Amino acid sequence: MTSNGSIGSSPPAYSSHGTANPSQAPDMDATEAFNNLSISEHISDGKLDPDVCIAHLKLLHALHAMKEDVGYTDGLFDLYDSRATNGVDIAHLVNTYVDHPRELEETEKIKFALSKIREKRWALFVARAVDRYEAWWKSLQGWNALTEDIMSDPSAPLYAGFPVISENAKGSSEFALPPLDVLMVFHSHMLNPRAFLEDTMRASLKGLWERGMPWHLVNAAIDTQFDYNVSTSAKQRWTQATGRSWENTDDPMTKSIHCPYCRAPNHIPWTTCSKLEESCPLDGPTDLTGIGYGDGSLSYLCVACKNNICKEALSARKFVQDAALLLSRSAPMPGTVLDPISGMPEVVPTGGEGYSYPRTFPNRMLKLDLRIQIQEIFNAHKNPTMNSVKKMVEDVVRDPARINRINGHTYRWGARYTMAPKAKTCIRKMMSGYWENFSPFALDLCGAVMRQGVFIDKMVKLDWLHSPSLRDTMNRLNKKYINFLRLMQRHPTKIAVPTLDVDLAWHSHQLIPPSYYSYTTSLTNKFIDHDDKIEETKLNDAFQWTSKTYQEEFHELYSECTCWYCESIRASHTSSIASLFGSSKGSKHIDKFYQSGQANLCPPDKSAHISAHNAVRCADERGQSVLSAIRATQEARLNQNYHKAQKRAARKGRKLPPRDEYYNHWGYAYFMYSPAMFPIYISPGMYYGSDPCYSHQVPVAAEAVVLLTALRGLSAQ
Repeated sequence: MTSNGSIGSSPPAYSSHGTANPSQAPDMDATEAFNNLSISEHISDGKLDPDVCIAHLKLLHALHAMKEDVGYTDGLFDLYDSRATNGVDIAHLVNTYVDHPRELEETEKIKFALSKIREKRWALFVARAVDRYEAWWKSLQGWNALTEDIMSDPSAPLYAGFPVISENAKGSSEFALPPLDVLMVFHSHMLNPRAFLEDTMRASLKGLWERGMPWHLVNAAIDTQFDYNVSTSAKQRWTQATGRSWENTDDPMTKSIHCPYCRAPNHIPWTTCSKLEESCPLDGPTDLTGIGYGDGSLSYLCVACKNNICKEALSARKFVQDAALLLSRSAPMPGTVLDPISGMPEVVPTGGEGYSYPRTFPNRMLKLDLRIQIQEIFNAHKNPTMNSVKKMVEDVVRDPARINRINGHTYRWGARYTMAPKAKTCIRKMMSGYWENFSPFALDLCGAVMRQGVFIDKMVKLDWLHSPSLRDTMNRLNKKYINFLRLMQRHPTKIAVPTLDVDLAWHSHQLIPPSYYSYTTSLTNKFIDHDDKIEETKLNDAFQWTSKTYQEEFHELYSECTCWYCESIRASHTSSIASLFGSSKGSKHIDKFYQSGQANLCPPDKSAHISAHNAVRCADERGQSVLSAIRATQEARLNQNYHKAQKRAARKGRKLPPRDEYYNHWGYAYFMYSPAMFPIYISPGMYYGSDPCYSHQVPVAAEAVVLLTALRGLSAQ
């Protein structure tokens, strides 16, 4: 990827929907700009150019169209809209983590219930898509699995040389496109760069890593109406390789799995919610949580041993299986493959240094200390979960004698021993891959798809694809993205939060994995990750820092938007006295934004403000008390800055837009306090895997101190 603009240069004027050229005919084809793109077959070793970003937008529109088709198909998975009009009790559907739930009229209750039924159809569809992606992944999986010995070989193409393009790398012409629902999961997987790198390395899928998203094939498969069409031979290759139907909805409504206790085969229904259509009275409650495999609370008695098959048991079984592969084939555990700081595959030393190497401590711990306990966990515990594993690991970490034995050191009574910080980090990294995740991947991809859906909805609403200035928009956001990466380079300890335009370019680059890896590692000496979950209060503060610092270093506004939130953020960058006398640099940038007429092209509902698809809220009561206090203080600060911006606007003869912002989700309008908050319309408990937009991790003591310190700082402001 090349840097098209110098650090000090200001990108050209930009608007969300552009200004038409007067010479253009009124009946100009709105699809012309994205109908004839030029994308190389070997894009993986090339640059991020506007055509790739445009092709990415086409894919996002196709995914959104598929989502709409699924959610609004009455009766899909035997989930009928009529259930919303049968006097439904919606109490169990209300989001318990929303601060200010409102009372609903009867018609609003029906709309609300309908939105949840439609969301449930989509949630089931996504759960099945993730399962189909896993089948596709296994059909591609290589034979030469990663081992600990390979991780110690500096010349190993399956480890040290894995992220680099091979000399004999194949183009994507030989690649058979999967169904659109599977492509959607693939898309979300790659947008977690370090997780995708580790997963492809552990599965020996270098070819998949090198190809990334096969953009020239994807672009050709999506027409101007965003329909996805592939050849009959591609569909046949899919079916032969995976044993699955081409269409998600044509696959069976039962999932075959082995019992985590006795390994007997069981056939579990994907959902139990559809059965309620026949069994519930017309005026009874409609439960959309369910206990099927694709539901929110899986619970199924094994046909053989009668133990309860649940998510927690499946996660524990996944850990046991990975530990068994470590013992039998030296396959490294997740979290030990990449350096936790750089995110790169750094060669493990051999000899004495390797015996105590911090990053591989989890592997040694399982081989030298916990090997029997882990393999016997389903015999020793009635209901084993990852908490059972956590207890075993904590017992090791607290015992200096066991730590020294694992590291090959002689323990001396009375001496003080501490574990290397990196070893602790890698233990946490290993364990995080199993919490509420029983898939073979580093994260719960169902939740990842749901979070990406928030971003996709916003891209479709902005509709840059049909803008007459589409290509100019893509050129601008690519240049802004380069500045964004430079900001991260200069401030490696800070969290930089993208705006929607920057995030489109950032995502597009991540979908070309080798190019993204090469560019970010050469720029920052790190493989930059895209944090998939950030607590909303932390995200809000980080965005304020990003906006202020970007403006100072690149001499232009960061968030070119006129919504009340962005106005408040900009107001926080200027002091009241400096603003009054016009001596603030921030004030001058704001004045230029309005005086140039650029602000008129950035209406609140069509502008690229903060990208908050990764915003999550703590769902644990122990963490909520601190975070709720910070959230309240942040809201007070935003209010104060909004009034400050109002006064400034009045002096300039302008009027700020109202603060009422609503988001339409499946036909029901949700009030969103700000664009930085987590999506309150995502219903906890409904989804396969973990709740997409909630964090169940409680802030540890050190984090709580930091948060409380931040709270005092906010209060002082």
